[in-house]
Amino acid sequence: MVQHVPAPRLRAGALLQRARVVRCRGAVHDAVLHRRATACRVRALLAARGLTAGQLAVATGRREATVQGWLHGRAVPGDEHTLLTLARLFRVDLTALLDSGEPCPVQYVRAACAALCLPPNPLLEQLRTPQPVRA
Repeated sequence: MVQHVPAPRLRAGALLQRARVVRCRGAVHDAVLHRRATACRVRALLAARGLTAGQLAVATGRREATVQGWLHGRAVPGDEHTLLTLARLFRVDLTALLDSGEPCPVQYVRAACAALCLPPNPLLEQLRTPQPVRA
């Protein structure tokens, strides 16, 4: 059975919605911020590729608990082999997996755009645009 893949335009809108709710502030120190930013990027890449944590665990040869640690900011995929495996799996450049020091929503959008082969600038501009307050 062939899996239907939504058009990038629809996926871009969904990714923007998710990026707007990403919150990685309030960290005690840089290591915690780094783990949370890594979690944002890995979650964005999973969403963009339509994969689950279990599928990622099988593809990387890691336990699902380890992958869940990556997704929730308890750990980071730190060794070079794992990072290269993730880059190959998500079909992105290694820089999409590395911390850029930008706020998490920006990193989320950049990583997802890399996976979807979309230019990030228009989406980042939309992300920076304040949302109207609904009454």
